[in-house]
Amino acid sequence: MSLNRVLETSEVSPEIRRTYDEIRAAFDLPYVPSIFKVLAGCPEYLRIAWKDLSAVASSREFLTSATAMEEFVRSQAVTGAWRLGDQERLLANQKISTADMPVLAGVVGVFARALPRILLFSRLLQRGYSGGQRGRVSAGKESPALSRLITLHIPTEHEAGLRSWMIYNDMRRMTGAPHVMDMYRVLTPFPSYLAAVWQDSKNVIVDQRFQRARDEIGRRSIGLTSGLPVRDHRELSKSISPEQWREVEAAVDGYARHLPLYSLLVWVWRRSFAIPSGRYRAA
Repeated sequence: MSLNRVLETSEVSPEIRRTYDEIRAAFDLPYVPSIFKVLAGCPEYLRIAWKDLSAVASSREFLTSATAMEEFVRSQAVTGAWRLGDQERLLANQKISTADMPVLAGVVGVFARALPRILLFSRLLQRGYSGGQRGRVSAGKESPALSRLITLHIPTEHEAGLRSWMIYNDMRRMTGAPHVMDMYRVLTPFPSYLAAVWQDSKNVIVDQRFQRARDEIGRRSIGLTSGLPVRDHRELSKSISPEQWREVEAAVDGYARHLPLYSLLVWVWRRSFAIPSGRYRAA
């Protein structure tokens, strides 16, 4: 199966659905990040990669590295002083009640927490098909709560109306990413707000200081995977063809290349709300 689609829960086997549930719990997220839904197009690869790295993703060492990654991204956003437009005004124009605005800010906060973690995990996947690396991890991660209590609905690209679809095409053209990131697809029900957020995002993306910060985040993410164990994923399965491996590498490398940009951008977006911040652990 080609890795050109995001496969939802209803489109995969019971085994992959269980893997999706494990991914939510390991990262304590109310949704399954799209990188895993794309890799589900090669079920054998997702199976061996997750079997190898699930304990790592749940470990104290990964959590420490992920927290450091998140704080570094946040510091880059604060130092750069970038902001999108007045989010409260934009939401008011969409007839979103004042009481619901913190909910939208919380949803953005979920992605601000998630994307740096997924960036680190994508680096581990890269290590996996590049020979692996030695390391040690220990158990002891906190029991997941967010993933058990809340489910965040992220519409598929096919659920988008014409206006949202045109915005998504512009996103793909500008970033080179084959898929629209979850942080934007969640806004599908609000195309006018999506358009405003994306326009402001484009203005930030072309800033050379932003691009330098993005590149620094990418470099830091590589260093923060040091000491986290990864087996040689090519050795774990001989049934994956060379063509499939090329597709897997292209998909993972694409996410690893784009996630520094989106990790920084979502923090800029979250800082654009006047609503007080915090750890953003819930939507």
